[in-house]
Order: sequence, then C-alpha cells, then structure tokens
Amino acid sequence: MGLTIHYTLSVKEDIALGVVRELTKRAAAYARKIGCEHVSELLRAEEHEKLSCVHPSRHFNDPPFSGVMPRCGWLVSVWPGPGCEIATFGLCRYPRWIPRGQSYVSAGFKKGWFFHSFCKTQYAGAHGWDHFAKCHLQVISLLDFWKRMGVRVKVEDEGGFWKNRSKEKLREELRQYDRLVAAMGGVFKDKCDQTGQWAVRSPIFDYPAFERLEHEGRQEYGGHIKWLRGKLRGLMRAASKRVELKS
Repeated sequence: MGLTIHYTLSVKEDIALGVVRELTKRAAAYARKIGCEHVSELLRAEEHEKLSCVHPSRHFNDPPFSGVMPRCGWLVSVWPGPGCEIATFGLCRYPRWIPRGQSYVSAGFKKGWFFHSFCKTQYAGAHGWDHFAKCHLQVISLLDFWKRMGVRVKVEDEGGFWKNRSKEKLREELRQYDRLVAAMGGVFKDKCDQTGQWAVRSPIFDYPAFERLEHEGRQEYGGHIKWLRGKLRGLMRAASKRVELKS
C-alpha cells in the first residue's frame, strides 16, 4: 500500500529482438544520465521470472497458474534512490496460447511486444520532499523517454504527475497518501499488538511525524478507518478460530 506508478510498455509491430535490446540499452543509458542511484546491466527477460512474469488474463487468477513467462525479451532495472522501489523497464514477447489441461487457453496477448510493471515511490518521502520528487520524476522521465523512442506507454500515476505535470499537486497527493497509510497502518498495528499473534511493519512507522500523520489521517478518513477496524476484528476472530482448530 502506498503511492505507486503503474505502467505498461508495448509495441504492436513485430520488431526484431535486436531492436528491443537497443531500446532497452538506450533507456539504461538515459537512466544513468538523469542520475538514478543504480542501473542494472541488461537482463534477458526469460532468465528473470520475478521481473518478467505477468498476469494478463482472467485464466491466470486461478490455480495452478501463477503467471506467464516470456519467450524472449530484454529488461533493465533502475533504482532511483533510498526509500523508492526498483523500477523495471523493457519489452517482452509472450506466448499467445497457454496449455491448460488437455487444451489451450488464450494468454490475452496480441502480436508484438509487451511489458507491465509498477514502482512504489511513496517511501522515498521519508528522506524529504525533494528526494521523493527526484525519485518520482525520474520514473516519469524514463516513461517519457520510452514514449519518445516510439513505444506505446500507458501510465496510471497515483500521484497524478503523469497527466498534470504539477509538482504542487504531486506534493499534496503525497501528503494525503502519508496520512492515509499512517492511519490505516496504525489500525493494523494496534489490532495486532492487542492479540500478540502478528507483527506489522511499514516504513511509515519510522517517519518522525508518524503520530501526527496518523492523527490527521484518522480525522480525514474516519469512516474508512471505522470500517477497517470492524473488518480486522472479524478477520482476527476467524484466524484465531482456525488456529484453535489446528491445535
């Protein structure tokens, strides 16, 4: 949970694998140019399951499917800086049909190249607004770069910057997310501390202003907090009963 940038890169044309590698290589060079903290070497997508496995179709929401691996592709992982998640970029070719039982189901992919991922930037804010803005805008700048290279880019930026390009609005979104996450996290922590059965950790707990953010969040999102508290109470009762049955 936290302010995140979700993105999809795609190319409808059947371009060569060598072209995909060159695009990824240029993106890696650009990431170094704009000052990202760390940029990986180029990665073969088919050798990195955790980075390239995707869930494009409803068929893969059910066991035994855990996702679809690409046939080929190139990726690069970029770390903007402390507190920010690693962002991975690239293009992959995925199979259009996947065996299921004694038949095949559509994997949901069309002709061409595709990649989907996300990057949670919120906790870069633990190091101050300027650092958060640098990290968030570096991810956006990389997506802009892929777009300039002719790749189709679809973005859902929870900070709103992709659409409005407003640092002021981005800062306000960050504040709202900090208050919401602090309030929600506080509810989880309080309930788990009462039972002593579970431990809850979140980067938001380490913020110097956590108590203030939690208080403001509970005031602003009171209705949601009340609902969550009731939901947690029910879930914990159910979990406790399962534990009793097993013992």
